[in-house]
Amino acid sequence: MSQPDIPTGNDLPQDPPQVSLSLYSHGLDLEQTLTSGQAFSWKQTANGRWRGWIDRKPCLVWSQGDALRAVGPGLTSELVSRYFGLDVSMPEVFSTFPNDEWLDRARAFAPGLRILRQEPWEALCNFICSSLKQIVQIEQINHKLRLTFGDPVGEGLHSFPEPMRLAQATDAQLRECRLGFRARHLYVAARQVASSEVSLDRIGSMTTPQAREALRQIQGVGEKVANCILLFAYGRKEAFPIDVWVERVLRQLYFNGSSRVSRERLRDFADSHFGACRGYAQQFLFHWIRKDPKAPSLVKIESPKKKRMKRTPKAAEIMPPPQINQGRGAIHGLRDG
Repeated sequence: MSQPDIPTGNDLPQDPPQVSLSLYSHGLDLEQTLTSGQAFSWKQTANGRWRGWIDRKPCLVWSQGDALRAVGPGLTSELVSRYFGLDVSMPEVFSTFPNDEWLDRARAFAPGLRILRQEPWEALCNFICSSLKQIVQIEQINHKLRLTFGDPVGEGLHSFPEPMRLAQATDAQLRECRLGFRARHLYVAARQVASSEVSLDRIGSMTTPQAREALRQIQGVGEKVANCILLFAYGRKEAFPIDVWVERVLRQLYFNGSSRVSRERLRDFADSHFGACRGYAQQFLFHWIRKDPKAPSLVKIESPKKKRMKRTPKAAEIMPPPQINQGRGAIHGLRDG
């Protein structure tokens, strides 16, 4: 059954503009790209087309011969090309890859996989919500957030909610969207963005190290989530997210299954081994190891844990968390001091 916030052909206005772009030299494969864990608001129709959102606009996209076609209100060639990364020279990307048997196998499995360039706010929310969640569960959260907090934009369609709307939500409302403990993170992150404490636009103009550090000031954003946003929203090809899957790939295929290699060593290896466009390499490996039945079976390897030093707790850690009271929609005690 189709989710109501995913546009169908009948949901779109009559005779919406159609965009047609050549894929002759790019090789984009929609299925490989849209099912690779980058975006969470796309569904395939019975006739093989894909329905979802580009730049907050509902649309249908499909491949026809060597052309990519997209239909939706307000769509332009520039928006569609940018979203699907058609402005990126894939031969140049591939030329930066190392001579690597595993990466070659990953590329051969999904040669049409490409990196999307998504709207930063929605990408931020999606990856904050991704902690300990499977892809289908992140899709369900995205759907519930749209349905609960988004604005109606057509019959059965809802936009992704703006930061201010989520900043005014209650804890109960957010938890109804299957967020669990992530409700706290999303609420505080929404307040940070809505208040301009963090500017996603300014982050886009920073260097990658600066942008990564700025993103990590947002509640619920660690190194992995920051790198996901840099790669999948800002198009930073050098960002290399290391999640559970990728960490297992690195340990088992490149370090003989060793559990003694630190995460810092894994990071240094990825940065030096996979080249300037290592974000693409990461996505090929991530998709391949999850989807290819012929890929090596990964075993769970416990990564080394940092030793914790005993210390005297601060007063702020002993006292009850402060209450944040800014109107009817506020959540009490969400943000630590």
